[in-house]
Amino acid sequence: MKTTDDFDWDRYTQDYYGREIFSEYLLKSIPLIISDFKYDNENELVFLDNLHPNWKELYHVIHQLKVNSIYECGCGCAHHLINNQILNPNLSVNGCDYSYSQIKLGFTHFNLGSYRFSKNLSVFDMTAIENVECLGKHEFVYTQAVTMHLSYDKARKFLNNMKGLSSKYIYLIENIKAHDYDRLFEEVLPEFKVTKGGKYINYGFLLEKL
Repeated sequence: MKTTDDFDWDRYTQDYYGREIFSEYLLKSIPLIISDFKYDNENELVFLDNLHPNWKELYHVIHQLKVNSIYECGCGCAHHLINNQILNPNLSVNGCDYSYSQIKLGFTHFNLGSYRFSKNLSVFDMTAIENVECLGKHEFVYTQAVTMHLSYDKARKFLNNMKGLSSKYIYLIENIKAHDYDRLFEEVLPEFKVTKGGKYINYGFLLEKL
């Protein structure tokens, strides 16, 4: 059982995330912001950009479920929120991150301020025992590659706060070897039905409130 976090979150933007944005995406011209997609005859999303399969799966699931509102826990530079808004301008999007320095990268590099939802993004520690009611209820609450970097105890708290935000679905894309996720779901989310796998990846977890 993991007892410590993988990163010092107060230095995460400086030590890792900011450099990742520049080296892996901006400098190598790998798109973070979707620009080329279409819908086939069955209204299935077809991605023409060279997107990471994690991102394709996330956007695919949101589209398939036809949800009206989403909330990202650990939104970083908010590129997933931007992409979901591009794919569906009528979708209500919102999110939070532990550090404003990560959100700020979206304003600096991806024109985040041009999106109305940017005014509602919050700085919030999802691993703290806090009242999440101030963040509202959302139909689809998700995180991508976050809980896998947390200690087991913090991952439990994170999931518990995700539950407090969700009115119907919780979705995670994680390294399944980082934690015993079956145990985590049994402990924290027993009232949710778990579906594993997906179209583009086999390590997504979709949880639906029973």
